[in-house]
Amino acid sequence: VLSIDEFQGNADNEKFQCILTDPLHRRILDILPGRQDYRISSYLRSFPPEEREKVKYIVMDMNRAYLATMKDVFPKANIVIDRFHVVRQCVWAIENVRKRIQKNLPKEQRRYFKRSRKLLLAHMQKLNDESKEALNVMLAFSDDLTKAYLLKELFYKFIAASDRHQAVKRLLEFRLQAHIANLKEFEPVMTMLSNWEPYILNTFDFPFSNGFTEGCNNKIKVLKRIAFGYRNFEHFRKRIILSFLH
Repeated sequence: VLSIDEFQGNADNEKFQCILTDPLHRRILDILPGRQDYRISSYLRSFPPEEREKVKYIVMDMNRAYLATMKDVFPKANIVIDRFHVVRQCVWAIENVRKRIQKNLPKEQRRYFKRSRKLLLAHMQKLNDESKEALNVMLAFSDDLTKAYLLKELFYKFIAASDRHQAVKRLLEFRLQAHIANLKEFEPVMTMLSNWEPYILNTFDFPFSNGFTEGCNNKIKVLKRIAFGYRNFEHFRKRIILSFLH
């Protein structure tokens, strides 16, 4: 399993560096000086074909450059989109609906909406009775917000599917309801699903994520902050790899 991601390193005049990890054995494989497709492709092609054929799964976020490179270098590998990035698109959509409704409210109610935003993002079944009452107060302000909330719940239900067959059925239900709701804020979600559906559905067959890689990125941020940044990429790379050795 090969996981690929990027982080803001600001080393050697490159804003972003690329990280390659093995999430199955929880180890960093390497750090590349940039995230450009030619850099990644050149690096991966430096390994012999028989070694590259051992890679069966690629875990990544929704990056078109990464997708093209991985399909070219590992044509037989299954590409899996990390679920966090999929759910984040839906969260952004309902947040944008909230902000649109919030703008037209009196000052005190705007503050209430902002303070209570987590109620909209939480799973309905995880709310207690008091929180549900507060949520109903928010939803009563707008039909669009109610529609957005119900769409979010359908999307959460889709992501929580137990297998691909169930996921396909729930995704169809979400798409139908999103079409009926006709909220402009959810249009990017629909576009994302159209562009990435095969790789998103792979998450229900292959239980891999970028969780370990994202954790590495957070630790790298700490390393960079402690050192007040690294100008030299090789020094930065060695410091990262040494910090993750067991």
